[in-house]
Amino acid sequence: MRIQELKAEMARENITIPKLAELINMNKSNLYSRMNGKIPFNQRDIANIARALHLTKDRIMEIFFADEVA
Repeated sequence: MRIQELKAEMARENITIPKLAELINMNKSNLYSRMNGKIPFNQRDIANIARALHLTKDRIMEIFFADEVA
């Protein structure tokens, strides 16, 4: 999971965490927990976020399925 890339996509779309939570019908505290790595994103979460942020399949793979490089 590359959280900085997800945040960059949110910034490009001018969408805050509370707004994204609303768009994907998720409690914002649950979204914060997922973004902070406390709870993993599930397939439905990823699909909903991809729709809300207009992500391509390649971008989804880059954000959610690439390992973070230190």
